[in-house]
Order: sequence, then C-alpha cells, then structure tokens
Amino acid sequence: MEFITTRRNEADKAAWLEKRKHYITGTDAGKIIGVSPWGGKFSVWLDKTGRGGEIVETEAMKWGKRNEGTILKAYAEETDSKVEWMDGYDLRTNDSFPRIGASLDGWNHTLGIPVDAKNIRWKDEKWGDAYTSDFPEYYKAQLQVQMMVTGAKFAHLAVLFCGQEFVIYTMDYDEEMAGKILAESDAFWPYVEGDEMPEADGSEGATSFVKETLAVGKPDTEKAATDEIMEAVRNLVNAKKAKKAAEEEEAKWGNVVKVFLGDSTVIPGVCTWKNNKDSVSTDWESVAKEAMQGMPAEQKAELLRKATVIKPGNRTLRITMKGF
Repeated sequence: MEFITTRRNEADKAAWLEKRKHYITGTDAGKIIGVSPWGGKFSVWLDKTGRGGEIVETEAMKWGKRNEGTILKAYAEETDSKVEWMDGYDLRTNDSFPRIGASLDGWNHTLGIPVDAKNIRWKDEKWGDAYTSDFPEYYKAQLQVQMMVTGAKFAHLAVLFCGQEFVIYTMDYDEEMAGKILAESDAFWPYVEGDEMPEADGSEGATSFVKETLAVGKPDTEKAATDEIMEAVRNLVNAKKAKKAAEEEEAKWGNVVKVFLGDSTVIPGVCTWKNNKDSVSTDWESVAKEAMQGMPAEQKAELLRKATVIKPGNRTLRITMKGF
C-alpha cells in the first residue's frame, strides 16, 4: 500500500471555477440526465451562465472535504494499492468527449482507475453490499464522467457511512449512461451558448432565481395562455392537491404519535418529542413607542420617516380558473 498526496493550490481555484463553466462535469451529469436530488438542467444553466451566485458550503460539504484524504487512505489500505489523492482544482478533459470534464478525488495507480470519496451521514436502502454497483444513480453519473475523461473501464466509490462504516463500491463503464449524458449535454448546451433560459424546475436555485429576478410585475398586463402553459397549470393544481393530502396525512400520524406520548418525551429507539430551548425576543415597537413619548411631533415624524422602508409585496401565484 502506498498513499500519495497531490496538494491543492488555492490560487488555482478561481481559474478552475471559470473553466468548469465550459464543461459538463461529474456534478452536472446527474442533473442533466434527471437523476440528481439537488437540481436539474435549470440549476446547471444558472451555474454555467454565472447566474447561480457563489456556492455557500454547508457543514456536510465541509466535512466531506475534510474527510476526503482519510477516506482515500483507508481505501488504499483496504485495496493494498498505490493511491494518489488528486488535486481537486485540476479539471480533466478528453478530446473524445469535448464537452465533458471532471475533477478526480483519487486515482488508483495499481488498477488504473478513478476513485471517488464520499462522506455519507447514514446508510439507507439505496446503498447495497460492498463491491457491487448498488448505489444511487447520481453518484453513478459522477463515476461515469470520471471514466469518460480518463478512459478507465471501471471505477470505485469509497464511502464512509456515519463516520464508522467503510464500504467500497464498484461500477463498470456504462455505454448507455455515457450516451445519455452526451445526448442530453448536446441538447442542453445551446441554452448556455445562446444565453436562453431552459424550462424551470423545482430546484432551490430555480426558485430563488424566479423570486429574485421576477419579483415585481407590471400592473394590468396580460399574456395569452398556450397549450403548454395550460398543461403546466393543471400539473400545478394537481401537485397542490397532492401536497395538501400528504400534509394532512403527515399531521394525522404525527398527532397519533403525540397523543400516545402525552407528557412523555421519548419512545426509546423510536422518536423524541421534546421542547426546544426557550426563545427570547424584544418587542422593539413597544420600546420605540415608549421612547417617543413626549417627543415633539416634527422630530417624531422625521424619526419615523428615516425608519420607514418600503418593500415590494410578494408576487403570489393564484389559480383563478374554475373546473379543475
């Protein structure tokens, strides 16, 4: 076993981020082919056109980076291989797939394959036995892109679950998935080159973009309905009904459990129902009124003027059509 570290150079990060805008990467692939739980094509469009804003690292992302080297070292020991922890700011490409790029976590020099390292909070039914390809499609898309840019015929996914269970998964090169990634990338890329907005999805990025860029509507303006938008409205109404039914079902069973618990707070090994820490807030309106008592009218009016901020009202989408 041998473990090599190729150090990242933070000075290369900006150039790496800029270069990524011109390629479909491993993290983009799952979104492009519709298997990612973290967004779709609209999210990728926001990123490639610079509209997505700076990515704020979550605690999970930070710990994933912190544990990456540890996971790869454990992988090297487990497989008795020469493994290199790669430079994360090096975007690899392949002339055979000119629109595809990938940054590798690790490289197994003994086997000549890419190794992706994941720090996963818990192991659920989506994860199967070691050395199988029984793991989520989103991660398969990442490995597929890594194999495409490196020419490897298979790849490994090294996963640390809950900080204490280490499992290695394997995946062979998948011609069907590779073809789908290429086809969807080709169909998508004109939206980037033409700076044309693709169909919106339900991702957090799309929701934020719509809310921020279309915050204010022009009063008394109309737009004629199309067949496509009528289908979208029907889908919206059905989704609202399904959401309401699901919320009522959730509330029902939650109440059943709460009534069973009564004033108890724990069902051992099953659930808890405890009070959160008490919150403390200040009624600043009352404080202001108290402080302004006896203040001259002109001074009071000036103070109120300075403190008054006018914010546009939220745009609320209401379905007015009957008969759904």
